[in-house]
Amino acid sequence: MNQGAFSRARLFAAVALPAALFFSYRDVIEGLVHQWSHSEDYSHGFLILPIALYLVWMKRADLRAVPIGSDWRGLFLVLAAIGVHVLGELGAELFTTRASMLILVIGLVWLLCGWPVVKVLKFPLGFLFLMLPLPGFIHKNLTFPLQLLSSKWSVNLLQSLGMSVYREGNIIDIIGMRMQVVEACNGLRYILPLLTLVVLIAVLGHKSIWKRTLLILSAAPLAILGNILRIAGTGVVAEHWGREAAEGFLHDFSGWLVFMISLGVFLILSALLRRIPDASREGPDEPPAQAPAPTDGRFGAGRVTWGAALTALVIVSAVQPVVAHLGNVRPVKLQKPLAEFPLRLNGWLGTPTTMEAEMWEQVGGQEYVLINYRKPEMPPVNFYVAYYEFQKKAGDFIHSPRLCLPGSGWFIDSNVERTIGDGPGSGGTPLQSEPLRLNELIISKDGVSQLAYFWYQGRGRNFTSEYAAKFFMVWDGLFRRRTDGALVRLVMPLRKDSDAGEERRVLDELALLAARHLDEHLP
Repeated sequence: MNQGAFSRARLFAAVALPAALFFSYRDVIEGLVHQWSHSEDYSHGFLILPIALYLVWMKRADLRAVPIGSDWRGLFLVLAAIGVHVLGELGAELFTTRASMLILVIGLVWLLCGWPVVKVLKFPLGFLFLMLPLPGFIHKNLTFPLQLLSSKWSVNLLQSLGMSVYREGNIIDIIGMRMQVVEACNGLRYILPLLTLVVLIAVLGHKSIWKRTLLILSAAPLAILGNILRIAGTGVVAEHWGREAAEGFLHDFSGWLVFMISLGVFLILSALLRRIPDASREGPDEPPAQAPAPTDGRFGAGRVTWGAALTALVIVSAVQPVVAHLGNVRPVKLQKPLAEFPLRLNGWLGTPTTMEAEMWEQVGGQEYVLINYRKPEMPPVNFYVAYYEFQKKAGDFIHSPRLCLPGSGWFIDSNVERTIGDGPGSGGTPLQSEPLRLNELIISKDGVSQLAYFWYQGRGRNFTSEYAAKFFMVWDGLFRRRTDGALVRLVMPLRKDSDAGEERRVLDELALLAARHLDEHLP
């Protein structure tokens, strides 16, 4: 086959494959663009692709020095990317489906152009992953701790300045005026864009691995410190000029100022590291000492075969139907409606209630039951079950109370995992033959404390860990073709100065009863 045929194969791959990739991943791409547009934490995502393309252009001299040719080993990574996409669908995790698109891009470069090209482009290709928002459970697990960390150290700083300031969770009280460090002030919107710039400057400006690592690791502490100073500054403004001044233009401007100061500190650190000589002049990105393989000196010279190009096109075009078949599972109906859950449980009398329609829409399940149980001389118990016939990544999946409660203003004072009801003769209550694993939380808000239990139940399994629930959801989706399940939660108020001992004994009994009766409803 002549060189013209190879050129036509390259042109075909350059035009047809991006179009097929967009078609197969258009829902993923639209979701990314929507999140970049509506979340200030990830608005920097729009810049990643243009920067990555520029980084590829900067590598054009290196690309001339390596042979370009189809490598069928890349086919394994292409197929693995589709597998990752399927896992993301079954696991109801957007990050995984989005990452599969970038893994597929790397696999296509390997398949069409060869491993030497992937090595040359490893940084631009890896840089693309910075466009992906964090996995939902990681984002949520970072948000509230960062709010508390920023609140705590801001208050410490204000107190060191002689101000009369107190903190309760993420609420800051300044002489009777209360400021809440909300989710938007957790610092992620500084950490993530700053990390992107830091990675770019560290890799392009330094060849030493230890210097790059130090600079990249400095991004998060610098952003967190800047956020603490911003919150403390807002407190100073609020004390001297009032809440209106603190929440007006100055509030938004201070965010931009903090980001620029953090970036400036990083640039100073980078400049100082440049003064330290590297151990070797040859960096990890420089080509090896041996002579490069001969090429004709033109960018993109080499053989992209029609076989590889057509195979890639067929596979990329098949992504959507393959994922639709393997990633979709059947909805599984309840054996009995949750509306028929018993209102009388061993002396407890329940009153069913409902939640707001907007809130239930956010939950994303198919059925729920919400009952307030009462018993003479006992504190009331709020019982809640949300059932999902199947779980999917578009928000219709079980959300952990550990993430939702802080979003409602509740502070988690303690969080332990327990096993109750070990069966007759083992000290447990003989209401259930199998032990029940649950999470026990003590939560507080505005001086009120509550004892809360929750666990995941369904498909013959009982979980306390979100990670175990996610793993078996994927496992059961693959091998049992079902991802149905339920979240179960019980909440009881605690008496003032109570050690929760009596309330725990009462709630243990009710939890075992509820789990036993719920088994009659679940498939």
